[in-house]
Amino acid sequence: MARRQRSVLVLSVVAVMVAIEGIWLAPASLIDMRLAETTHGSVRLTDTDGTLWHARGTVTIGTARIPIAWRIDVWPIFFGELRVHVMPGVGKDTGSPRADITFTRHSVGLRDLELNVPASLIATASGRPAAGVIEGDVNVNAAAFDWSPPNSHGEARVSWRGARLRFIAGAAPLDLGDLRVTVTAEGDRLSGPVANEGGDLDVRGDLTAREQDGMRLGLVLTPRRSDNAQLALALALIGTAEGAGWRVDWRLPLR
Repeated sequence: MARRQRSVLVLSVVAVMVAIEGIWLAPASLIDMRLAETTHGSVRLTDTDGTLWHARGTVTIGTARIPIAWRIDVWPIFFGELRVHVMPGVGKDTGSPRADITFTRHSVGLRDLELNVPASLIATASGRPAAGVIEGDVNVNAAAFDWSPPNSHGEARVSWRGARLRFIAGAAPLDLGDLRVTVTAEGDRLSGPVANEGGDLDVRGDLTAREQDGMRLGLVLTPRRSDNAQLALALALIGTAEGAGWRVDWRLPLR
């Protein structure tokens, strides 16, 4: 009986060691399967080199390719944390993408976040057609940002430079200039002012988001030229007159 117990123990230890080695040597390409499933194939990870824990590859969204590298700290996993260090991939010297990300069961923490991407990539990654519709470049940066309701805190700055929207093929795009929003996390909500510089419209408003209420974007859009009758008519169709502009509100559920 003792010999049989020892045999079972040895086999169990060997099985555990094999399982650990399999996880440790798991290829980074496994992430592509998860990305493809989550984004319905709109975001892929190609040209991977390394393991799940330390690797590099290329994030592919539509025709765009973003070199990226990452490293996962092993020991925090035993204490319920996943710490991921994201770095620019080979051939990139822009400092983007870059971030230290900590995941726990109930929170996400960001440190030294720097991300620069074409605005069209965001729409494409969400599964919305964006070619020729959304133009400009989006920058997101945050020194420290913690989403951990009800104790969230931190600040992130989002800038959309050269923001342009094209609603109808062949028509002139709507120029929004440089849009910016500073998002503050406080308790269980996100909020921040929205404003722009330049463009066809003066944009002023605010963004708020709570999981149970969804995201709300309330803006007052005012043509910079009072003689732009076509733009004024378009705004009147989607908004409510307020002063010299029109108020528009969008709501998006977060569940």
